[in-house]
Amino acid sequence: MAQTFQAAAAALLSDHRDHLPDLSAITVLVPHHHVRVPFLAALSLELGDTVFLPPQLMTLPALAATLRDAAEPEPDSQRLASVYGFLSRIDWLDEAALWPQAQALHELLLELDDALLAPPDQYAGFAAQVEQAARRKLAAPLDREARMVFELWRAYQQSENGGRKAYARQLARWLATASGPLYSLGLHGLSQLEQRFLAHCRGSVGLRELPVSAPYPERQPMLWAAWRPGDDSLPARAAKLAAATPESPLAGQLAILAATDMEMAARSAADAIKRWLAEGRRAIAVIALDRLVARRLRAVLERDAILMQDETGWTFSTASVSHVLDRWFTLLQDDFYHRDLLDLLKSPFVFGDLAADHRLAALAELERLIAHRDVVTGLSRLIVLAQVEATSAMPMLARLAKAANRFRDAHRQTLSGWLEILFAALDDLAASAAIEADPAGRQLMELLHRLHRELIADRTRLPLAKWRGWLNLQLDQATFQENEIDSPIRLTHLAAARLRDFEAVVILGADAGHLPPAAPSAVFNDALRRQLGLPGQAQRQGEALEALIDVSSRADSVLLCWQARRGKEANPPSPWLSLLTTLHKLAYGADLAAAATQTAAGQPARRTEAVAWPGLSRLPERLSASGWQRLVSCPYRYFAHYDLGLGEAEEVAEEMAKADYGELVHAILNRFHSRHPLLAETPRAQLEADLELISHQIFSPREAVYYLAQGWRLRWQGRIPAYLGWALAREAAGWRWQAAEREFSRELALPEGRQVSLYGRLDRLDEGPDGLAVIDYKAQSLQKLKGKLKTPGEDVQLPFYGLLTGAAQAGLVALDDDKVDLVLLGQPLAEAAKAEAGRLRDTFAALLDGAPLPANGASETCAWCEMAGLCRKAHDFAAAAPAGGE
Repeated sequence: MAQTFQAAAAALLSDHRDHLPDLSAITVLVPHHHVRVPFLAALSLELGDTVFLPPQLMTLPALAATLRDAAEPEPDSQRLASVYGFLSRIDWLDEAALWPQAQALHELLLELDDALLAPPDQYAGFAAQVEQAARRKLAAPLDREARMVFELWRAYQQSENGGRKAYARQLARWLATASGPLYSLGLHGLSQLEQRFLAHCRGSVGLRELPVSAPYPERQPMLWAAWRPGDDSLPARAAKLAAATPESPLAGQLAILAATDMEMAARSAADAIKRWLAEGRRAIAVIALDRLVARRLRAVLERDAILMQDETGWTFSTASVSHVLDRWFTLLQDDFYHRDLLDLLKSPFVFGDLAADHRLAALAELERLIAHRDVVTGLSRLIVLAQVEATSAMPMLARLAKAANRFRDAHRQTLSGWLEILFAALDDLAASAAIEADPAGRQLMELLHRLHRELIADRTRLPLAKWRGWLNLQLDQATFQENEIDSPIRLTHLAAARLRDFEAVVILGADAGHLPPAAPSAVFNDALRRQLGLPGQAQRQGEALEALIDVSSRADSVLLCWQARRGKEANPPSPWLSLLTTLHKLAYGADLAAAATQTAAGQPARRTEAVAWPGLSRLPERLSASGWQRLVSCPYRYFAHYDLGLGEAEEVAEEMAKADYGELVHAILNRFHSRHPLLAETPRAQLEADLELISHQIFSPREAVYYLAQGWRLRWQGRIPAYLGWALAREAAGWRWQAAEREFSRELALPEGRQVSLYGRLDRLDEGPDGLAVIDYKAQSLQKLKGKLKTPGEDVQLPFYGLLTGAAQAGLVALDDDKVDLVLLGQPLAEAAKAEAGRLRDTFAALLDGAPLPANGASETCAWCEMAGLCRKAHDFAAAAPAGGE
C-alpha cells in the first residue's frame, strides 16, 4: 500500500529534508486512521535506513481535540431530548413518529452548524456571525418547516456549548496558536465548517495538499466516462475509450455478479473470498452496502472457520443481548404472551443465579402448565395456576412480577428515571451480570449508563411507550464493535475504504436501492435543505461516486454483487452498474458479468451417497388405525414417532381451529344420539331444537375464551338440517344407532409366534339389515372424503376398523358440506379387512427381517409432517434408492 503515498512522502520530504531526523513539528491531516501506517511506511521507504521522528498524522476532530474547550460540549442525547420536547408541542407533526423526526431534526441542526458557523480568527465575533446568518436567511422566503428549523437553530445558538459550537471554537483556537507546517492528505467528505477552516489555513499557515496516486489509474477514465458522462452519447464515449485504450482496463479485474437471491449472493461472495485466500491474498475488503447480505456472508464464512474483522460495527438492535430488552418490553405490552415469556425464560441472559438443572426443570414444568391450561396471556393467572401445578417455577414468576410492577407503578418518568427502573428490573431478573459478561452486552450497558449520566438533568416526563420509542432509537443508532477479531478480511463501508490498497474487494448490495445511496428522511427533504443552504442528495451521491471510483482503482480484483430478486419482487441493479456494463460492451464487445455459485438458495450441495435408512428396533405391542396409517404413509415418520419416541409438543390453543371444531361436533352428536337413540319417536322440529340446544351447551365454554368459537358454532348450526335429514333417512332404511365412542381391540398373529394388539375408539356403531356398521364422523367435504377412499390401500382407517370389529359396513360421514352423506369403501368391507390383515402381517414380517424405514411419503403427507426437518428428504438426497429398497 506504500505506493499510494510514495509521491506524498516524497513531496513532504522535499520541503523538510533539512529538518531530519525530527519531523514531529509537521502536522498532516488525514481522512481516517487507516492512512497512518501506509503513509509512515512510504516515508520509511523514501528515507531508507534513516531513523526519524514522524510527523503528527491527525484527523480534523483529533486536531481540534488537542485544544480542550473551556466549556464541556452538550451531549447529543441532551440536544435530542430537547428537540423532542420542542416537536411534541407542534400539533401538525405525526406524534407516533416524533422520536425519528427529532433525530432527523437534530442531525439537520448539526448540519446547519456546519453550514453557518465559520471559525473566525477571534471567536468573540461568533454571536455577530449568528445574527448575520439569521438576517440573511430570515430575509429570504422560507416555508413553514424551513422557518421552524432555522428559528430552532438560532435559539440553540444561545447556548455556549451546543451542537458544533465547541468544535468550531477549538478549530478557531488551533488557528490562533498554529506554528508548524500543515499538510492535508486525501481529505474527503468534509463538512462546510471544515472546508472553511481549511480555507482559513491556506491563508494563514500555508496548508499544502499532498499528492495521492492509485495503483490502477488506467481504470479511472472508463469509470468516469460511465458515471460522469458529459455531453457525449454513450456510443461516442465507448468509441473514444476503445481508440485511446484498445485493451479493456477492467477485463478480468472488475466483475459484476447478479445473484438470484440473498443466499446465492452470500455464497458467491464467500466462494470468491475463499478463492482469494487460497491464492495468498491477505488484504480483502467487504464493503457492506446491504447489511443483511453482509450478515449472511459472515455466517457462511464462519461455517468454514473464516472470520471477518468488522470495522463498521453492528447496531445494538441486531445483537442477541438486545433481544432480552425487546422481549421484556413486549411482555409488558402484551400482558406476558406465553410464547414471548417462554422465549425470555430460555434466554441465557436471565436467571443466571439459579442452578441450571433447577431452572430447566422449572421451565419444563411451566411449559407443560401453559400448554395444558391454554394460558395465552396473563402473568397473574399463570402465577395462580403455578402455585398448585408448577411450584418450581414460582421463584422465577415472582421475580418477573416484581420487575413488571416497577414499570406498571411508574406511569410517567424522565428518560433517566426509566433507565433507573430498567437497571433495577434487570437486577430482579438476574440479567445484569450475564449481560455485562457478553462483549456486546458490556458495550450496551456502557451506552445505557452513559445516557443515564448525560440525561440526569432532563426533567421531561414520558409514558413508557414513548420512552421505549426513545430506547429503540438509541439501539438502532448506536453500534457495538467486535474488537477481539484479527482477520485479513475487513468488513467496512465505502467511505472508510478510500485511500486503502486492498488486494481484493467485494461490494455487497450494488442494487438500485443501495447504490447510489438512498435519500434520508422524507420529513426534512431536499427542498427544505435547499432553502436552508444545505447540501442535498446530489452531493451525497457525488461523494459516494468518488469513493466507488477510488476503491475500484485500488484493488487488484473487484467484485460488485447484488441480488436480482427480493422474495417475489424483482430487484434492479444500480443504474451505475447498468451504465458501466453497457459502456464496456460497446467499447470492447465483452460483458463484465461473473458467474454466481450454482447451488439452490438455502440448500446444501446435492448428496451423492445413498441414505442408510433405519430399521425398527422393536415391534409395537399395540397398534391403532392412526399408527398403521403413519407407517403406510411414510415409514420413517412411524420410526421417528414410535421407535425414537418423538412427537409434537403440546401447544397452547390461542384460537379455536378446525380440529377443535371437529371434536366439539363429535361431542354434540354423541350427546344428541344418546338422548335420542330412535329419532322417529320425536318430531323433527323438536329434534332440531334439541340439537341446537346441545350445540350451544357444548360450544359455550369455548365461546367464553375464543373469539372465533361463535363462528364455528354458526357454521355447524348451518349443517344441522342437512345432518338430521341424513340421519332420519338412514334410520328409515333400517339402520339404528347403537353406541358412540366404543373401544375395540383384537390380537393379530405375526410370524415367529409374535402378535400385536390392534385397538381403536370408534365414533359410532349402527345396527342394520346387514349387521354391524362402523361410522366415522369427518368435518370435511363430501368430495374430499370420496378422494380419500378413491384408491384402495391409501387410507387404511375403514379396513382397519373392519378388521377390528368384524362389521359388515364402514363409512365416513361428511359433516362439513351442504349435503351430509355417507361415503363407503369401493369394495366389500370383509374383503378389504382381510387384505389389510395380510398387509399388516407381511409388513411386520419384513420389519422383523430388518427392512428399512425410508422417508418416502407423498408431498401431501410431507406438507403436514411433524418430522419434516428430521428426515432431510427436502434437502435433495441422492436419487438412488436406499439399500433394501423402499
